Amino acid sequence: MVQNDSPGLPRGRRPAGNLLQYRLYFLEGIGSLISYSHEFEAEDDDRAIRISEAWREGRAAELWCGSRKVKSWERSRDR
Repeated sequence: MVQNDSPGLPRGRRPAGNLLQYRLYFLEGIGSLISYSHEFEAEDDDRAIRISEAWREGRAAELWCGSRKVKSWERSRDR
């Protein structure tokens, strides 16, 4: 689990040069079962969200940083 050990920094922010570990879970079916996931690094939550939005292509997904859920998306209606 990645923790923010730097006092005074907002959650999901690290000093320059230190990347956070993220996992994007793609969900499908009844009960939103995980169909697969993608692990990646990003500078902060905002950047991780932008990366995830490009990868998810309208699919239901959840973005996690360690044990902290950063964002969830429902499936787009046009998919």
